[in-house]
Amino acid sequence: MGFSDELRQTVANMWDREKQHPFVTGIGDGTLELERFRYYMRQDYVFLIDFCRAISLGTAKVKDVGDMGWFAKLLHETLNTETALHISFCADLGISEAELRSTEPSPTTLAYTRHLLQTGYSAGIGEIASSILPCSWGYAEIGVMLADRGA
Repeated sequence: MGFSDELRQTVANMWDREKQHPFVTGIGDGTLELERFRYYMRQDYVFLIDFCRAISLGTAKVKDVGDMGWFAKLLHETLNTETALHISFCADLGISEAELRSTEPSPTTLAYTRHLLQTGYSAGIGEIASSILPCSWGYAEIGVMLADRGA
């Protein structure tokens, strides 16, 4: 078993509870209130911008050129592809790009992004990767879970 698998197994009970959070189940079964989803999408935009900054710090700190390329590709995909999709999807929800750009982070978003940025500025590449990867893994796992349920 790899290190990541060991960590995942360690928090399995907590993670299983998170996958049953009313927000997650509401997305899956269509009962989440639209305004709550719109609020989340605005906060997620704020998160994405600082997430890109944290990835940038990883790109700058990594020593191996191949690893640098991995971080640079992740930055490109997140900053240019995912953010553009996010903006387009928000427009479908009636949220303008100007509204996204003027969104103030909630205390939770601010705490999370400050953690990512503080790690990026003060820690090494292992810690940076450890701080950014759970987000991607979490979204992927929730997406697979919802797809398996036919949601």
